[in-house]
Amino acid sequence: MTLEVSISDKDLQRIKESVLKNHGMDLSYFKPSFLARRIHVRMKMLNVKNSSEYVNFLNSKPNELGSLYDSLSINVTKFFRDKQVWQFFSHKVIPNLLKVISPTDTIRIWSCGCASGEEPYSLAIMFMEALKNNEHKFKILATDININSLRKARSGIYNKDNLKNLDTKLITKYFKKMENDKFQINEKIKNLVSFNLGDITTFPATYIDVVFCRNLLIYYGKDAQDLIFKKFYTVLKQNRYLVLGMDETLWGHKLQNSFIPISARDRIYQKKIPIDTNFEVNAGK
Repeated sequence: MTLEVSISDKDLQRIKESVLKNHGMDLSYFKPSFLARRIHVRMKMLNVKNSSEYVNFLNSKPNELGSLYDSLSINVTKFFRDKQVWQFFSHKVIPNLLKVISPTDTIRIWSCGCASGEEPYSLAIMFMEALKNNEHKFKILATDININSLRKARSGIYNKDNLKNLDTKLITKYFKKMENDKFQINEKIKNLVSFNLGDITTFPATYIDVVFCRNLLIYYGKDAQDLIFKKFYTVLKQNRYLVLGMDETLWGHKLQNSFIPISARDRIYQKKIPIDTNFEVNAGK
């Protein structure tokens, strides 16, 4: 039987206050419609009939706070999702990075909302392939709010279907075949990624060369997106890069003129500084 559920504005506010007080996370950043859908999922799983009953359940069962919090992390991801984005970044952006970053400095990349690890490991593979015998070093910071997703990411174990965007040579090079059609990413790649529990709005990232924040901002309200873009602008070094999801854009936001669209089609932007950039802009494609 399908359980019909609904949530009132009053109860939604009570839930936000409870999570903020007991879990330290401000749910007001998220779109109300997204929050309502995730709360509906929890209510159906618990066979809770209305939002008032769920508020009482939430306040009486401390573990439910964590379950609701984890449910806000959307784990729809894959290796090299939207391959043309990765190809453009590898062929056009990385060479430009190497021109301005000294080999003595480590390239720092932040993967926001890393879920089960496919994106940061894709970044590690991409940079390994692009750098080859180059002297440059890099490190990837990966964050997510879901501790269970981070556990899976740290294990580095994936089903064969997860690897369908990967060339066979890359699978052979960077993964170890296991039983039951599972593959584990090798230790060299693992050691390049640091997984951390943290929310995008509060995590203390600094001195970043590349931010990958793909398919995460769509769950946040416009005001929250403006705050996040401001944070990205602050943590990124001069002339460094921001990569968004295909359904996300800087257009219409307060900082839209603070970034140059390197490839508008692929949602790749460069932090703007007062002087002209030497990068060849590909905004029309």
